[in-house]
Amino acid sequence: MSHDDRAPIAVICALEAELAHLRAALPPGRAVTTGNRTVWHTALDAQPIILALCGLGMMSAAAVAESVIDRHRPAAVLNYGCAGAHRPELLPGDIVIGARTVAYQNISEGIDGTARYFGMRYLRLDQQVEAPFLPADPRLLDAALRVQAALDGQHEPWPHAAGWPAAVPHRTPLLVAGTVASADRWNRTAASITAVAALHDTSCEDMEAAAIAMTCASHAVPFLTVKDISNNELLRATDSISDWWTGVLVEIGKRASVVVFSVLQELARPS
Repeated sequence: MSHDDRAPIAVICALEAELAHLRAALPPGRAVTTGNRTVWHTALDAQPIILALCGLGMMSAAAVAESVIDRHRPAAVLNYGCAGAHRPELLPGDIVIGARTVAYQNISEGIDGTARYFGMRYLRLDQQVEAPFLPADPRLLDAALRVQAALDGQHEPWPHAAGWPAAVPHRTPLLVAGTVASADRWNRTAASITAVAALHDTSCEDMEAAAIAMTCASHAVPFLTVKDISNNELLRATDSISDWWTGVLVEIGKRASVVVFSVLQELARPS
Protein backbone atom coordinates (compact mmCIF):
# COMPACT_ATOMS: atom_id res chain seq x y z
CA MET A 1 0.00 0.00 0.00
CA SER A 2 1.44 3.41 -0.92
CA HIS A 3 1.62 6.48 1.32
CA ASP A 4 -1.26 8.03 -0.61
CA ASP A 5 -3.54 5.06 0.12
CA ARG A 6 -3.55 5.52 3.90
CA ALA A 7 -4.99 8.40 5.88
CA PRO A 8 -2.27 10.15 7.90
CA ILE A 9 -1.85 10.01 11.64
CA ALA A 10 -1.47 13.53 13.05
CA VAL A 11 0.64 14.46 16.06
CA ILE A 12 0.07 17.86 17.67
CA CYS A 13 2.36 19.49 20.26
CA ALA A 14 2.19 22.88 21.92
CA LEU A 15 5.91 23.68 21.74
CA GLU A 16 8.71 23.19 19.23
CA ALA A 17 10.94 21.94 22.06
CA GLU A 18 8.48 19.07 22.57
CA LEU A 19 7.90 18.25 18.92
CA ALA A 20 11.65 18.30 18.15
CA HIS A 21 12.18 14.96 19.93
CA LEU A 22 9.70 13.11 17.71
CA ARG A 23 10.82 14.87 14.54
CA ALA A 24 14.38 13.70 15.23
CA ALA A 25 13.21 10.09 15.65
CA LEU A 26 11.14 10.01 12.45
CA PRO A 27 12.46 9.83 8.88
CA PRO A 28 13.24 13.24 7.30
CA GLY A 29 10.15 14.95 5.98
CA ARG A 30 9.03 18.19 4.40
CA ALA A 31 7.26 21.26 5.69
CA VAL A 32 4.12 22.39 3.89
CA THR A 33 2.52 25.76 4.62
CA THR A 34 -1.07 26.46 3.63
CA GLY A 35 -2.37 29.85 4.64
CA ASN A 36 -0.67 30.51 7.96
CA ARG A 37 -0.54 26.85 9.05
CA THR A 38 2.55 24.70 8.62
CA VAL A 39 2.62 20.93 9.01
CA TRP A 40 5.50 18.50 8.56
CA HIS A 41 4.91 15.43 6.39
CA THR A 42 6.85 12.23 6.92
CA ALA A 43 6.05 8.50 7.09
CA LEU A 44 6.81 5.26 8.90
CA ASP A 45 6.81 2.42 6.39
CA ALA A 46 3.63 3.06 4.37
CA GLN A 47 1.95 5.11 7.11
CA PRO A 48 1.90 8.89 6.49
CA ILE A 49 2.58 11.02 9.56
CA ILE A 50 1.74 14.72 10.01
CA LEU A 51 3.37 16.82 12.74
CA ALA A 52 1.89 20.17 13.81
CA LEU A 53 2.51 22.84 16.42
CA CYS A 54 -0.46 24.45 18.14
CA GLY A 55 1.14 26.81 20.67
CA LEU A 56 0.02 27.17 24.26
CA GLY A 57 -3.61 27.35 25.31
CA MET A 58 -7.01 25.84 24.66
CA MET A 59 -8.11 28.15 21.83
CA SER A 60 -4.87 27.75 19.89
CA ALA A 61 -4.95 23.98 20.36
CA ALA A 62 -8.54 23.68 19.15
CA ALA A 63 -7.89 25.95 16.17
CA VAL A 64 -4.90 23.94 14.96
CA ALA A 65 -6.65 20.62 15.57
CA GLU A 66 -9.63 21.83 13.50
CA SER A 67 -7.30 22.93 10.72
CA VAL A 68 -5.39 19.64 10.67
CA ILE A 69 -8.57 17.58 10.63
CA ASP A 70 -10.23 19.71 7.95
CA ARG A 71 -7.23 19.78 5.61
CA HIS A 72 -5.72 16.34 6.12
CA ARG A 73 -8.51 14.02 7.32
CA PRO A 74 -6.29 12.08 9.73
CA ALA A 75 -7.11 8.54 10.81
CA ALA A 76 -6.15 9.54 14.36
CA VAL A 77 -4.71 12.45 16.31
CA LEU A 78 -2.06 12.09 19.02
CA ASN A 79 -0.97 14.83 21.39
CA TYR A 80 2.00 14.83 23.73
CA GLY A 81 4.05 17.24 25.83
CA CYS A 82 4.75 18.52 29.31
CA ALA A 83 2.30 18.66 32.22
CA GLY A 84 2.15 19.53 35.90
CA ALA A 85 1.57 16.72 38.39
CA HIS A 86 -1.65 16.42 40.40
CA ARG A 87 -0.27 13.59 42.52
CA PRO A 88 2.66 13.81 44.95
CA GLU A 89 4.08 10.51 43.69
CA LEU A 90 4.31 11.78 40.08
CA LEU A 91 7.69 13.40 39.59
CA PRO A 92 9.49 15.12 36.71
CA GLY A 93 10.08 12.65 33.91
CA ASP A 94 7.12 10.42 34.77
CA ILE A 95 4.70 9.69 31.94
CA VAL A 96 0.89 9.80 32.02
CA ILE A 97 -1.06 7.97 29.32
CA GLY A 98 -4.28 9.98 29.02
CA ALA A 99 -7.03 7.43 29.54
CA ARG A 100 -9.37 10.41 29.55
CA THR A 101 -9.29 14.22 29.36
CA VAL A 102 -11.36 16.83 31.16
CA ALA A 103 -11.77 20.57 30.56
CA TYR A 104 -12.12 21.27 34.25
CA GLN A 105 -12.82 25.02 34.08
CA ASN A 106 -16.17 24.64 32.34
CA ILE A 107 -17.85 26.25 35.33
CA SER A 108 -21.29 27.69 36.00
CA GLU A 109 -21.55 30.13 38.90
CA GLY A 110 -24.73 30.24 40.94
CA ILE A 111 -26.30 33.47 42.16
CA ASP A 112 -24.95 32.62 45.60
CA GLY A 113 -21.40 32.50 44.25
CA THR A 114 -21.02 28.73 44.32
CA ALA A 115 -19.32 27.14 41.34
CA ARG A 116 -20.49 23.98 39.56
CA TYR A 117 -18.68 22.00 36.88
CA PHE A 118 -21.11 21.56 33.98
CA GLY A 119 -19.10 19.20 31.78
CA MET A 120 -17.57 19.30 28.32
CA ARG A 121 -19.75 20.42 25.40
CA TYR A 122 -19.08 20.20 21.69
CA LEU A 123 -21.01 19.94 18.42
CA ARG A 124 -21.27 16.64 16.57
CA LEU A 125 -23.29 16.74 13.33
CA ASP A 126 -24.79 20.05 14.50
CA GLN A 127 -26.02 18.49 17.74
CA GLN A 128 -24.58 19.54 21.09
CA VAL A 129 -22.98 16.68 22.98
CA GLU A 130 -22.36 16.89 26.72
CA ALA A 131 -19.96 14.68 28.65
CA PRO A 132 -18.26 14.88 32.06
CA PHE A 133 -14.99 13.86 30.40
CA LEU A 134 -13.76 12.39 27.12
CA PRO A 135 -12.22 8.90 27.09
CA ALA A 136 -9.25 8.09 24.91
CA ASP A 137 -9.88 6.07 21.80
CA PRO A 138 -9.83 2.41 22.96
CA ARG A 139 -7.53 1.18 20.18
CA LEU A 140 -5.03 3.99 20.72
CA LEU A 141 -5.15 3.56 24.47
CA ASP A 142 -4.59 -0.18 24.16
CA ALA A 143 -1.58 0.42 21.91
CA ALA A 144 -0.15 2.95 24.37
CA LEU A 145 -0.60 0.61 27.31
CA ARG A 146 1.20 -2.18 25.46
CA VAL A 147 4.01 0.22 24.61
CA GLN A 148 4.07 1.43 28.20
CA ALA A 149 4.60 -2.09 29.49
CA ALA A 150 7.43 -2.69 27.02
CA LEU A 151 9.18 0.59 27.91
CA ASP A 152 8.83 0.35 31.68
CA GLY A 153 12.18 1.02 33.35
CA GLN A 154 13.91 2.00 30.10
CA HIS A 155 13.40 5.77 30.08
CA GLU A 156 16.27 8.10 30.91
CA PRO A 157 15.87 9.47 34.46
CA TRP A 158 15.03 13.13 34.87
CA PRO A 159 18.29 15.03 35.59
CA HIS A 160 18.93 16.25 39.12
CA ALA A 161 19.88 19.65 37.71
CA ALA A 162 16.49 20.05 36.02
CA GLY A 163 14.58 20.06 39.30
CA TRP A 164 14.48 16.69 41.03
CA PRO A 165 13.10 17.06 44.61
CA ALA A 166 15.96 16.73 47.07
CA ALA A 167 13.98 14.65 49.57
CA VAL A 168 13.07 11.92 47.04
CA PRO A 169 15.51 9.18 45.96
CA HIS A 170 16.39 9.42 42.28
CA ARG A 171 14.66 6.83 40.08
CA THR A 172 13.69 5.96 36.53
CA PRO A 173 10.38 7.40 35.28
CA LEU A 174 7.06 5.85 36.20
CA LEU A 175 4.51 5.18 33.45
CA VAL A 176 0.85 5.39 34.49
CA ALA A 177 -2.59 5.77 32.92
CA GLY A 178 -4.78 8.57 34.23
CA THR A 179 -6.89 11.65 33.60
CA VAL A 180 -5.37 14.77 32.04
CA ALA A 181 -6.98 18.05 33.10
CA SER A 182 -6.80 21.03 30.72
CA ALA A 183 -7.49 24.76 31.03
CA ASP A 184 -5.86 28.11 30.30
CA ARG A 185 -4.47 28.05 33.81
CA TRP A 186 -1.30 26.90 35.59
CA ASN A 187 -2.21 25.81 39.11
CA ARG A 188 0.65 26.22 41.58
CA THR A 189 -0.88 25.95 45.07
CA ALA A 190 -1.71 22.69 46.82
CA ALA A 191 -5.27 23.90 47.44
CA SER A 192 -5.96 24.51 43.75
CA ILE A 193 -4.32 21.29 42.57
CA THR A 194 -5.92 19.00 45.14
CA ALA A 195 -9.37 20.53 44.51
CA VAL A 196 -9.19 19.66 40.79
CA ALA A 197 -7.76 16.21 41.52
CA ALA A 198 -10.48 15.46 44.07
CA LEU A 199 -13.30 16.47 41.72
CA HIS A 200 -12.01 14.84 38.53
CA ASP A 201 -9.55 12.16 39.71
CA THR A 202 -6.81 13.81 37.64
CA SER A 203 -3.17 12.80 37.35
CA CYS A 204 -1.83 15.96 35.75
CA GLU A 205 -2.73 19.21 34.01
CA ASP A 206 -1.85 20.92 30.74
CA MET A 207 -3.36 23.66 28.55
CA GLU A 208 -4.21 21.81 25.33
CA ALA A 209 -5.23 18.13 25.51
CA ALA A 210 -8.94 18.49 26.34
CA ALA A 211 -9.40 21.14 23.65
CA ILE A 212 -7.88 18.86 21.02
CA ALA A 213 -9.96 15.97 22.38
CA MET A 214 -13.19 17.94 21.98
CA THR A 215 -12.27 18.95 18.44
CA CYS A 216 -11.52 15.34 17.57
CA ALA A 217 -14.75 14.17 19.20
CA SER A 218 -16.75 16.65 17.15
CA HIS A 219 -15.33 15.02 13.99
CA ALA A 220 -15.33 11.43 15.33
CA VAL A 221 -11.53 11.25 14.98
CA PRO A 222 -9.75 8.88 17.40
CA PHE A 223 -7.61 10.76 19.95
CA LEU A 224 -4.97 10.01 22.56
CA THR A 225 -2.74 12.24 24.69
CA VAL A 226 0.55 11.29 26.37
CA LYS A 227 2.03 13.67 28.93
CA ASP A 228 5.36 13.77 30.70
CA ILE A 229 5.59 15.48 34.04
CA SER A 230 7.77 18.59 34.01
CA ASN A 231 6.90 19.97 37.43
CA ASN A 232 5.30 18.89 40.69
CA GLU A 233 4.09 21.97 42.52
CA LEU A 234 2.91 19.86 45.45
CA LEU A 235 6.58 19.08 46.17
CA ARG A 236 7.95 22.33 44.70
CA ALA A 237 10.11 20.04 42.56
CA THR A 238 11.44 22.69 40.18
CA ASP A 239 11.75 25.60 42.61
CA SER A 240 15.55 25.30 42.49
CA ILE A 241 15.58 26.18 38.77
CA SER A 242 16.30 29.90 38.44
CA ASP A 243 15.03 30.01 34.85
CA TRP A 244 12.42 27.26 34.41
CA TRP A 245 12.21 27.49 30.65
CA THR A 246 15.97 27.37 30.14
CA GLY A 247 16.63 24.74 32.79
CA VAL A 248 13.82 22.35 31.82
CA LEU A 249 13.14 23.12 28.15
CA VAL A 250 15.48 20.44 26.77
CA GLU A 251 13.71 17.76 28.83
CA ILE A 252 10.04 18.49 28.14
CA GLY A 253 8.35 16.05 25.82
CA LYS A 254 11.45 13.85 25.57
CA ARG A 255 10.05 10.78 27.31
CA ALA A 256 6.48 11.16 26.06
CA SER A 257 7.86 11.36 22.52
CA VAL A 258 9.40 7.89 22.95
CA VAL A 259 5.98 6.48 23.86
CA VAL A 260 4.31 8.26 20.94
CA PHE A 261 6.97 7.07 18.50
CA SER A 262 6.43 3.48 19.65
CA VAL A 263 2.65 3.89 19.28
CA LEU A 264 3.19 5.19 15.75
CA GLN A 265 5.33 2.14 15.00
CA GLU A 266 2.49 -0.11 16.16
CA LEU A 267 -0.08 1.76 14.09
CA ALA A 268 2.16 1.69 11.02
CA ARG A 269 2.38 -2.10 11.02
CA PRO A 270 0.16 -3.76 8.40
CA SER A 271 -3.02 -5.07 10.00
